[in-house]
Amino acid sequence: MTVDQNTLRRRGVGLIAHDPERSHGGLTLYTPITSAGEIHLVDIEGRPVHTWNSPHPPGRQAQLLPGGNLFYAAKDTTGPTLFPIWDVYHGGIFQELAPDSTVLREVRHPFHHHDASVLRNGNLLIGAVEPLAPADAARIRGGIPGSEAPGGVIYGDVVYELTWDGEIVWRWAAIEHLDPEEVPLNRHFARNHWPMANTVNESADGSIVVGFRSASTTVSVDRADGSVRWRIGPDVLAQQHHPHELPGGTLLVFDNGTYRDTTSVPYSRVLELDPHTGEEVWSYKDNPPQNFFSPYMSSAQRLPGGNTFVAEGSFGRLFEVTPEGDVVWEFVVPQFRSFGEGVGLESSAGAQNSVFRAYRYAAAEIPWL
Repeated sequence: MTVDQNTLRRRGVGLIAHDPERSHGGLTLYTPITSAGEIHLVDIEGRPVHTWNSPHPPGRQAQLLPGGNLFYAAKDTTGPTLFPIWDVYHGGIFQELAPDSTVLREVRHPFHHHDASVLRNGNLLIGAVEPLAPADAARIRGGIPGSEAPGGVIYGDVVYELTWDGEIVWRWAAIEHLDPEEVPLNRHFARNHWPMANTVNESADGSIVVGFRSASTTVSVDRADGSVRWRIGPDVLAQQHHPHELPGGTLLVFDNGTYRDTTSVPYSRVLELDPHTGEEVWSYKDNPPQNFFSPYMSSAQRLPGGNTFVAEGSFGRLFEVTPEGDVVWEFVVPQFRSFGEGVGLESSAGAQNSVFRAYRYAAAEIPWL
């Protein structure tokens, strides 16, 4: 018998565990990061329910809109390569897809990367980059010496509010509102991109949460003047993903922990924090903690009733935990695929089932099912 040489796939895929008495239930949406453009919806037993198909591979992820259409952030493979890993995490195409995958509307931006979301007013919120002026690039601290983009360029994060007609109606630039001395790059990250935003989303009061992986920092931005209302830094977070506000005003975040300063053992955790103080309200980690670890990507979602849905993104492991930390549902993404030759760095080699983010939905949120 031939042994499957993919370590993750060999351990088992699909539905791994389900406690129907304590699971919240619902349907799970995920987008394999190496997908050719397929977005999957499965039921609580892990059975396929629906698949969307786009001619474009994912920029990062997809999520359902009110009414059941799909918002898909796809990758424009014809754009420029700013630096090696740019080809892994840039996007550039935003689509609203009908259930039959018909493109209802589309807009593009060549320098988008990582996250994008739809604002309550219907416009898009996207992360992008702009090259820093040489004087500003000289102010950037940390990172791997000599790892700037070609020509010594450092790209700085910007957040745009973008209409579906392609007009930028609001702009926020990290270099204009953050002091590089106070937000240095972790020494393990390249200096081609500062501070590397992987999350942009809207809070209930209209402010914007932005998470910066390479600086282990999350901020809240005032839409009126661009000021930073609060900041949580590397004394609490370590290469985090998907910080977002919960209905009660706390912050839920997937804390990856790749280079956490307080331990020699990397492990991930999910944190619920008071955003103004950084104090922990609730947390989840495994026992032993190193059993739960995603070095990059990943997300967490608080479900009605108090359970938390987690995507351990690097390994395509999706699971649900109770407030007490008990796992009551677990599913491993069965779709494995390679990025292709010449894309990115060592983490992009080989067939993988990783996901940037995943979401759980109630059936009532998908009226066409």
